[in-house]
Amino acid sequence: MNNKNKPKNTLDTIKTYIVIALVVLIGLGIIMSIISATEHYWKEFAISLSITIVLIVVTCPLAYEGDVYECPKCGHKFRVNPYIVFFTNGILRTFDFDGEPMKYAKLKCPHCHTKDWCKRHWKQR
Repeated sequence: MNNKNKPKNTLDTIKTYIVIALVVLIGLGIIMSIISATEHYWKEFAISLSITIVLIVVTCPLAYEGDVYECPKCGHKFRVNPYIVFFTNGILRTFDFDGEPMKYAKLKCPHCHTKDWCKRHWKQR
């Protein structure tokens, strides 16, 4: 069966919409921070930047929860801390050139200790 035709869990769909809403709020927070900094409103800058950082800390585990990565060398499947994946790929490398989410992350395998581009398997629980 093709993964695109696979029926989704209702909670996964709701969580996806929550992550999208949080990412939009993060973008608005960054824009507000830039505007506040250029206008020299330092209190508003500090507040909007701190709210943006809190939203990033909350959104990161929701976006990568349940993902399993496979080592290309030994084939070992493992889970990894969502913050490691976020900072490995970076916020600008979240999507491929095709507009699809990244299928690989440069991670260190806990089994063979090789750092390579590990394949992402979506939401295996």
